[in-house]
Amino acid sequence: MKPLTILFPTGSFYPAQTGGPDNTVYWITKALTRRGHRAIISTTDVGQGLPMPRGRWLDTDYGKVVYTRNPIHYLPLRVITRALSQLRQADVLHLSMITYPSSFIMAILNSWFVGKPMLWSSRGDLDPPMLQRSAKKKSTVIGMINSLVNKQLLWFHSTCDAETEYIRDNFGQDAKVIQIPNYMELPERIETSKEKFFLYIGRIDPKKAIENLIEAMSRSRAFLDGEFTLKIVGDYYNEYGQGLVRQVEALGLTNKIRFLGHRDGREKEELLASAWFTFMPSHTENFGIVVMEGLAQGTPAVASTGTPWKILEERNAGFWVDNDPESLTRIIDHIHTIPPDQMKALNQNAIRLAREEFSIHANVEEWEAAYQKILA
Repeated sequence: MKPLTILFPTGSFYPAQTGGPDNTVYWITKALTRRGHRAIISTTDVGQGLPMPRGRWLDTDYGKVVYTRNPIHYLPLRVITRALSQLRQADVLHLSMITYPSSFIMAILNSWFVGKPMLWSSRGDLDPPMLQRSAKKKSTVIGMINSLVNKQLLWFHSTCDAETEYIRDNFGQDAKVIQIPNYMELPERIETSKEKFFLYIGRIDPKKAIENLIEAMSRSRAFLDGEFTLKIVGDYYNEYGQGLVRQVEALGLTNKIRFLGHRDGREKEELLASAWFTFMPSHTENFGIVVMEGLAQGTPAVASTGTPWKILEERNAGFWVDNDPESLTRIIDHIHTIPPDQMKALNQNAIRLAREEFSIHANVEEWEAAYQKILA
């Protein structure tokens, strides 16, 4: 295969940990680079540590990248100008997030002036709860895309059936969609003993329905009377997060439910490896990368039916349940009754599922085929 050059303008990027796309796009670019392709990433410096060089192109094992300072995050002019300087040498323009300015501005400018094929990853941006936030602005952006972007050049990327439906609901039933699940670079397996705690890890946001999980814990007699605790990992210094803290206090569960704040790196992996189960009770998710990260550490998951994780039950690596408190309570009670031999099988199945289904290096050919299809 002829080596390809793929341009990725994005709002934030590895090693930032502001959201799932920071890692998912990084894993794609790293796998492509390893296969001999050329990835070019223009991004902001949001979430970067102080030593990270800003404003100049860096050659890395995940591509050529520039981290830019942008005084207004939602008007990332330097991301756009740096990406435009590289656009003519790219084979494909790969955009992320539908309503982020660098994406729709690049899509419009490319349509009018350059004409490169485009692949646009939704990254959950079209989930109905997300569209309800700043609904008028997002509706305007989607209208602009429908009016001003050349649909002949445009393909969308979704990670699941529901996301494909959301794309076609907003951009027409004839929208061209390539469906590829999120893959990851499997982390080093941390050898540790399991501890009796459940883990929620991720963004602290109303979409995640964490209040339902807390309510379920308060209703579970097995949880209240047993050794297990719940650890909630994520930045909770927002209105929703503070409401969760007040909920836990009102239920008298401060000794059973702990808020740990943001964790990343080795500390995050150790939490995932030592947890008994991870929980993802979200109302909707286009994927849910932390489930995959937990599986890679041998930790089964409970995911809601609003997420595309039915495979957990199909592969005996966890549970796929409704996210109302009653359903979550039942599964919490059930987990307390799982005997050691069955729990060991769940741990082994979790690792097997991650390795067989979600390794980026084992599945990078899907991305290569997608780009070739767009170019054809």
